[in-house]
Amino acid sequence: MFGRTPSAKKVPLLEPAHVLQAISGRYTSNLPLVGWVRELGDMHAELIPAQAARTPQHRAAFCEQVRAGIDRVVHEIDSWAARNISRTKSAPKHTHSLGEVMSHIAKIYAETWWTVLHSADEETRHRAWFHLSEAREGYAEMVKEIQARRLQLPLGWTGIRVCFE
Repeated sequence: MFGRTPSAKKVPLLEPAHVLQAISGRYTSNLPLVGWVRELGDMHAELIPAQAARTPQHRAAFCEQVRAGIDRVVHEIDSWAARNISRTKSAPKHTHSLGEVMSHIAKIYAETWWTVLHSADEETRHRAWFHLSEAREGYAEMVKEIQARRLQLPLGWTGIRVCFE
């Protein structure tokens, strides 16, 4: 057994391109991650125009409702990850759970598309695409490290949610 590499068992994570396709609804799979990531993308997209279109009281209530939905999906993803992604005890932990990472990418995706569709400034649109690209690359690196058993995901916690006006 000495000198052997860790198990070659496939870690059931989405490929980076599939994450973005799942958020947009252009990728289907039996993996529950696909539906959850799509749901996160939809909820983050709902928050963008709601911030400008509602009164402060409605905005706060709506924000809290959507963020509760986001927290629910993040928890579902983290629970799934705890059951399906082996943890390598000697590997360092990532700073965010899988649900938090997926939510972050979905948020960036929604903000990028909103910017592309609503900003006349070419430089702003370019920065938005670049930011999404960086998030995609970071996710790709995280998946590679998890698959090589050099990184483990924390179990996650949704924390305290405060919605500001």
